[in-house]
Amino acid sequence: MALAEAQIRDRAAELLRDPSYQTSLPAPATPPEGLHLPLGPLELLVRLLVWTSLAVAVFLAIAWLVRRLRGAPRDVLVPDLEAAAPAEIPIASAEALAARGRWAEAIHSLLLETLSALARAARVTPSLTSREIVERVPLPARAKEALTGLVLAVELSRFGGAAAGEEDYRACLSSFHAFLASYQGGR
Repeated sequence: MALAEAQIRDRAAELLRDPSYQTSLPAPATPPEGLHLPLGPLELLVRLLVWTSLAVAVFLAIAWLVRRLRGAPRDVLVPDLEAAAPAEIPIASAEALAARGRWAEAIHSLLLETLSALARAARVTPSLTSREIVERVPLPARAKEALTGLVLAVELSRFGGAAAGEEDYRACLSSFHAFLASYQGGR
C-alpha cells in the first residue's frame, strides 16, 4: 500500500510539471468601465433617440400629473349664457310623429331636439347622458324641472317599457314649452 501511494505522488508530480496542464488560477478579468457599443456613425443618432425618448416620457408624465392635480376637465362650458341660449328648437319631427300616433317616438324626438339645442348653446361633451346634461348645464330652476320631466318620460317609455299615449305627449309638449320659456327668460 505504501508503494501505491508513492507511485500516485510521483505520477501527480510528473503531471504538474507538464506545461500543457493549467497549474494556477486564471487572472480575474477586468470589467469594462462603461457600456460602449462600437456603433460608429450611428452612435450619435442612437444617443439622440434615447435622450429624446426620455425627455418626451418625462414631459408626458409631468403633463399627466398636472392634469390630475388640477382636477377633472369640465364637461360643460357655457361661455356666455346671453349669446348661448337657443332661440328656437324645431319640433316638426316630433309633431309629425305625434300626428301618426307614435307617441313614445314623438316624446323622444322632443328630448333629442332639446338636448341638441342645448349642446349647440353650451359646449357639451357628446358622451354625456341626458341626466348628466340636466345636472351639469347651468339652467334656471323651472327649465331644469321641465327638462327633467322630459328625460323621465323618455326613460319610462323607451327603457321602462311603459306605453306612451297622446296624454303623455301633450304633457311632455307642455314641459317642453315650459323649458323653452324658462330657459329663454332665465338668460
